[in-house]
Amino acid sequence: LQLSLGKQDPKKHALQGSIMIPKDGEVAVCHVVSTCEYCVDTIEALEDLIRDTIDPEFKERVDMNTAQEAFHDVTAKSISVLVSGLMNRCDGPLRELASTNWSIFDMVGDESSYVRKIISAAEPFCSTVRGLIPSSYFRSFCDKFAMTFTSTYYNTMVKFKRISEQGSQQLLLDVNNLKSVMLKLPVLESKESKSMKGMGIKTTTTIAPAMYTKMVTKQFKRIETTLKLVGTPAELLIDVFKVQWPGGSALDLQTVMALKGMKRTDQAVLLEKFGVDPVTARAAGVTSEAIVAEHMVDLRQQGLNVAQKVNSDLVQMRQKVDDFRKAFR
Repeated sequence: LQLSLGKQDPKKHALQGSIMIPKDGEVAVCHVVSTCEYCVDTIEALEDLIRDTIDPEFKERVDMNTAQEAFHDVTAKSISVLVSGLMNRCDGPLRELASTNWSIFDMVGDESSYVRKIISAAEPFCSTVRGLIPSSYFRSFCDKFAMTFTSTYYNTMVKFKRISEQGSQQLLLDVNNLKSVMLKLPVLESKESKSMKGMGIKTTTTIAPAMYTKMVTKQFKRIETTLKLVGTPAELLIDVFKVQWPGGSALDLQTVMALKGMKRTDQAVLLEKFGVDPVTARAAGVTSEAIVAEHMVDLRQQGLNVAQKVNSDLVQMRQKVDDFRKAFR
């Protein structure tokens, strides 16, 4: 089972603790899920059979819940491995997203290459999984993958130093294409379904579950809203922010301003206009990534200074020790 459930990927990026599934390894993991489901059903039938067979005074002692829970745990682990394995295959494209300099992006075109790579990794993987595990488990897999992917994408995006207006438009195009694909994942046709459809046999539904659609739409809305606000002129930002992001916090606003590349003093002015206490607004800039980076540089310099001083003191101490030894020779 451990071999089937993949292995930790030592080369991590945004996907800390991701599990690498080898090519076509998802098939083995899906077989683990199916086997566990069969075992759970078999254990339940076996429990009933034993109770019908043994003497009445022993019937209440027959309890195989522990065995069933063990298989349920393996099933849950397998679903997590499938999610992590697919995220691992998206790691390369997400690296490409993170390494692109969106601050100087000046031309909006077709979807970015990283989007095509994500789609080419996700669609066949999900199609295979759908054809091999029960529908209830596949829905759980889709829920977890969509949530993990959108959160990872957002966390990757907010780490950008700056996004140009054209960059925000390109990213909006990319996100729209990714959302369209993500919404279709629960109803992707498996290989078996495609074969049956070719023979004129009606297959499963082509409408994604309403709860899944609502969740994916909500997750992508946060990304889309952030990008739209990044492309909004600074003088209109507060008004547009309040309209497009109801309930948005000062931290959300600050994230947008940081991605716009606004100066800390300008951020403080808008935070005050947003309703943040003036003192808090001026202090809020300290939490931005740029200031954190500045503090890190200062800390590194201080560390170097301390190290140099310690080295100098050690040299002087060694010299004094040598002089002391020579005095007693």
